[in-house]
Amino acid sequence: MSNTSVMLTKEQKAIIAEALDVMPEDLEEIKVKASACKKTSFRDDFSMVFKDNTATLARMDLTPTAFRIVLYLFSAIDYGNIIPGFSQSRTARELGLNKSNVSRAFRELFERKILIRNAEDGQVYLNSNLCVKGIPHRFNEDLMDKFSKSRLETEDFATSFNFYRAGRKTKPVKKSRNRYPTDGIPF
Repeated sequence: MSNTSVMLTKEQKAIIAEALDVMPEDLEEIKVKASACKKTSFRDDFSMVFKDNTATLARMDLTPTAFRIVLYLFSAIDYGNIIPGFSQSRTARELGLNKSNVSRAFRELFERKILIRNAEDGQVYLNSNLCVKGIPHRFNEDLMDKFSKSRLETEDFATSFNFYRAGRKTKPVKKSRNRYPTDGIPF
């Protein structure tokens, strides 16, 4: 990569300033980086699993059926940690398990707060202190609401994340009367 200097016209400078929502006179230097590196993308959906709470889950005295169901649910959850179309019989059928064993396992998972049933909307959520599908800071308001309902701190599972928006603090921009300055000074 090499450094190159380019002189911009006042119009180009004004367009860039408008795109950045600053005044043209506030622009001192603009850096553009070109790279041959390609961004990484995933071909399939993914979930983030939190190490400490997953280790706690592994140390819990869950039945093998309950543990197997939790691992299956890591792949079955939707954004906001909702278990779409929650059905014990479908889970039993998909995993090839006995329905009565699955029923006992689900009761155990609800008692241990690994699964959470919301009384308001009737949805079943996987506790988001174990696993999260998607990246929460990209969620819209509806998904963030669902995601909040899936979060339950227990004596077994510590809170794995904070709800905050990262961002930089910016200084207020002074607006001048003249949108395109005519000072005649190139930058």
